[in-house]
Amino acid sequence: MDLIVTHNNADFDALSSLVAARKLYPNSKLLLPGSQEKSVREFLSLVKDKINIEMEKTCDLNNVDRLIIVDTRHKSRIGIAAQLLKNPSVEIHIYDHHPRTPYDIKGDKDMFQEVGATVTMLVDLLRRRKNTKITPLEATIMLLGTYEETGSLTYRTTTKLDVDTVSFLLSKGANLQAVSSYLNRKLTEEELTFLTSLIGSTKVMVINGINIAIAEGVISHFIGELGTIVRKLQDVENFPVLFVLFKMGDKLRVMARSSLKEVDVNKVLRHFGGAGHKSAASAKLEGEIVETFKEKLLNILRSNIKVRIFARDIMSSPVKTISAEEKIMGAKRRLERLGLKGAPVMENGRIIGMITASNINKALKHNYGRASVKGYMSRAVVTIKSDTPIHMIQKMMFERNIGRLPVLKNRRLVGIVTRTDVLKSVHRDIFRKHRPFKKRRTQFNISIKMKKILPKQILNILHTIGQGADREGYRAFVVGGFVRDILLGVRNFDIDVAVEGDAILLGRRVADFYKGSLVVYSKFGTSTVVIEWPKGVRRPNGANAKFKIDFATARKESYEKPAALPSVQFSSLKDDLQRRDFTINAMAASLNKGSFGQLIDFFGGEKDLENEIIRVLHDASFIDDPTRIFRAVRFEQRFGFRMDRYTERLIKHAIKEGMFNKTQNQRIRDELILILQEEKPIRAILRMKELHELRFIYKKITVYRSTETLFSRIKAAADKYNKTAFNKRHIELWVIYLMALLESLSFDETKFVCEKFWFRRGARIMLLSCKRNYRKALRMLCSRKLRPSRVYSILEPLSFEEILFISAKAKSKLANSRIADFFAKYNMIKTAIGGEDLKRLGVKPGPLYTKFLRNVLHKKVDGEIKTKKDELEFVKRQIAKNIGS
Repeated sequence: MDLIVTHNNADFDALSSLVAARKLYPNSKLLLPGSQEKSVREFLSLVKDKINIEMEKTCDLNNVDRLIIVDTRHKSRIGIAAQLLKNPSVEIHIYDHHPRTPYDIKGDKDMFQEVGATVTMLVDLLRRRKNTKITPLEATIMLLGTYEETGSLTYRTTTKLDVDTVSFLLSKGANLQAVSSYLNRKLTEEELTFLTSLIGSTKVMVINGINIAIAEGVISHFIGELGTIVRKLQDVENFPVLFVLFKMGDKLRVMARSSLKEVDVNKVLRHFGGAGHKSAASAKLEGEIVETFKEKLLNILRSNIKVRIFARDIMSSPVKTISAEEKIMGAKRRLERLGLKGAPVMENGRIIGMITASNINKALKHNYGRASVKGYMSRAVVTIKSDTPIHMIQKMMFERNIGRLPVLKNRRLVGIVTRTDVLKSVHRDIFRKHRPFKKRRTQFNISIKMKKILPKQILNILHTIGQGADREGYRAFVVGGFVRDILLGVRNFDIDVAVEGDAILLGRRVADFYKGSLVVYSKFGTSTVVIEWPKGVRRPNGANAKFKIDFATARKESYEKPAALPSVQFSSLKDDLQRRDFTINAMAASLNKGSFGQLIDFFGGEKDLENEIIRVLHDASFIDDPTRIFRAVRFEQRFGFRMDRYTERLIKHAIKEGMFNKTQNQRIRDELILILQEEKPIRAILRMKELHELRFIYKKITVYRSTETLFSRIKAAADKYNKTAFNKRHIELWVIYLMALLESLSFDETKFVCEKFWFRRGARIMLLSCKRNYRKALRMLCSRKLRPSRVYSILEPLSFEEILFISAKAKSKLANSRIADFFAKYNMIKTAIGGEDLKRLGVKPGPLYTKFLRNVLHKKVDGEIKTKKDELEFVKRQIAKNIGS
């Protein structure tokens, strides 16, 4: 008989490996030793009968000829199955993705593969076998293992094989919704309380430029899955390297997580008899004192973490310099030609200063264009050596607010390091997010790319539109951002169709085919088809509940006066594309059957994508529609592109001419909201500041360095809320960012902005309430002595957006801890009694109702009242007291 066993405290990788291994050993029995993680237990309670797993109490080991061990090699972790290791006649097979150690079980067959999950190895073996049948339930179980062990394909141990495995299992009917429901389990109140205490205990040490977080907790009784709590702690605080120490009597359990290749936590914890893999490992110790262990751990980390990147690895060389004798105007022209914002100033082969665009502008402001740069350069030059480590470079740039550091070797200038060089090294993808182009395209059909990127259901909709156009004798094209994103390799479900023909008629045909509805705008020759969201296609965050397709008869627009709304004439596709804002948004792809996917690019949009440029289509574009100025900034910062010089010059001219003053304020508002809804809106805000655009929102808006920090803290606070809070509500994140943007304004000035741009009532109320209340609320939350009911009274009247803004502003851990308690605990508490109970006690409806119920709620929040009986007793005392007074 074949027996397949995994490790105790089984996770989904263990369970899924059991199920996959049985496909390799068809007549085997499955054994789960000891206990399982809570989410696995919950899952097994539903499917146990369908997958037939044995527990240790009922397992007979007498007839076992072959023992198959999955997801572990440790004798101590396989329960009673370890007895079979003593029997030489039992053949041992092992499948595990954890690195081997000297203490492992020795197998007759031992398979190891450096992949994200053990089940990935097993599924790969199944894929190579022909005619292996996998049911949707089995595929779902296997997908649970891969997704849990790889952090939904986000951990650095994830490989291409893990990704391929997910694709294969989905093709076998794996249910992603079921996977999500079991992997994203909410913490219990007790687990959340313990997580809060861990957060409070966390200390961060810097070792060779890497932040190492160490958290401690004491466990007196079983409180849940420690792995889940550790995962939540890492998610909430976003520590790159985390060690969590759990003290349980005289035992110490250590769990470690790392998202950095520089720190292999498996290698670190092996010193303590632990095991795991590079990004996740654990160890158990007995009789170890916590402080002694921490000292040993830090010594091991210091010897293991090595500096790998130095100035010489990231510097630009040779350096573009300015002569000390150069005139201000000459220096300005040179910097502009080189695309630089600053350069070292040289004299007799030595660096004597730095000249920046800011220095030059100051000189020009006072008409000193013919003066030498020597008089306006910065003389206090901070330099580094070629072997200066990157973390020291980061520290110097941050502490001294320096954007560029010259690199010297033997007093000779050999290179220069800028902030961008550091960012590109630390976050390699941050500026070059979209890199689909390796060479100029010679084949202009993008149907293969569409098939690769788009779900089959969306592709079918496009084919249906094309077939409808063929029947009517029209030409139909998908246009704009949809085509741009296909070329960038990004999914986009906003389908805009341009029709050389009757767009309203074609829209009606498509609506009838999908049994949807049609909204018609006859004046503009447009229609919108509204249908059910395609089955099997996950709706993006913030997307409408219904799937919409916009149809427009190809048209051209003319503007009777600057910033006016356009008048429309029906025309050709080229005219339709020419009316758009930028070249990258002025491309089309044919939907007709004979030319499906054929790219139409009249204005060089594909080349501009390749060169990462935002380029306007014609000279009057910003005069015609000044809101395109905001849009240019939004696209520039979203994609990490840059406007070409001509486009930027046109923007500056439009701003100088006051074009925003001729634009409807509601349109400016809409563009501002879109900017604030971007993933990292601060980039666009800083660019708007650079282009002097913020004054068109309000002249006194000021963006400081602290504003950048505040935007980051808002994002962190919102992420933390989304990951830990119970009783979640939808958060308007853009409103919180707007609170930060308007922070420098007074209440009356903020009110003026709200009214000028016609912000909707809900947003207006939040903005003004925040301006009126947040300082007072924050001051009270920082008070040392504050009962929970008082915290509740301070925060309950505020919107969640205001509370998250306060959290972002709060530098006090105490204030943020109270806010976390409000979201996690106090906000959930309700009274068991209501008006009917008070009526039965003889209280007449009126103000006393509210007073008594509020008092009960506050007592409950303070933990002084637990049950409904307690609430009634308290109210009776309140009634007696009220009558007595």
